[in-house]
Parts: sequence; C-alpha cells; structure tokens
Amino acid sequence: MSKFLAKLRYFPGDPLEEIRKEEVDNIGKQYGIDISYEKIERREMRNGLLMEETMHRRIEDISQEVITIQSNQEKNFSDCTKALFKKYRCPRTPYSLLGSNEAGWKIAWRLMETPGVSGWE
Repeated sequence: MSKFLAKLRYFPGDPLEEIRKEEVDNIGKQYGIDISYEKIERREMRNGLLMEETMHRRIEDISQEVITIQSNQEKNFSDCTKALFKKYRCPRTPYSLLGSNEAGWKIAWRLMETPGVSGWE
C-alpha cells in the first residue's frame, strides 16, 4: 500500500479544461506516480437542462471525475499534485479529497491553500 494516497474529486464545472485520461497518465509517468482516472456521469437532459438528482446518493454515485494518485515518495507525490492543479486547478468542494489517506490529504490540502498553486487565483 502506498504511503501517500489522494483522490481528487472534480465535480462538473471544477476543472479548468476537459480532463483527458492520456494527459493524466502522462503527468503520472512524468513523476513516477501510480495514477488513475475515472469519469462517473449520471446527469441527464431534462427540459433542455443537464440535471442530476443527488439527494440520498453516495458520493461515489454522483457525476464527477476522480483522479487517484499514489506514491511512497512525498516529493514525487507533491510535484505530481502541483502539476495536476496547474493543469486542471484543484477541486474545491468539502468532498474533494474524500477517500484520501491522511498523509495524502494533508499534502493535497496544503497545496490547495498555497497561493499560486491551487489555480483558483
């Protein structure tokens, strides 16, 4: 099991640009990180609007894009997370790091709060 694990949960409208699996994989390779990407799409068109019922659903069942990063090396983990934030910006909901371990959560949260890194400036 990896020492550092973070699940970056991007909900619709969070990322700066479309997240592409190939780009995520390339960022992971660049930093020697075990990385994966999953897109969950549950929204549907209703009355001309893209909508989703989220009440009483588990977080894992709501539309989102999840980038999971794992590493035993803190620097590689941190640098990879920064690169993802630079490309897509960091996710910013109370649930954005749900599923991370404590070590990964602390690094990702610190980077989210670092001026010039989060992408929300």
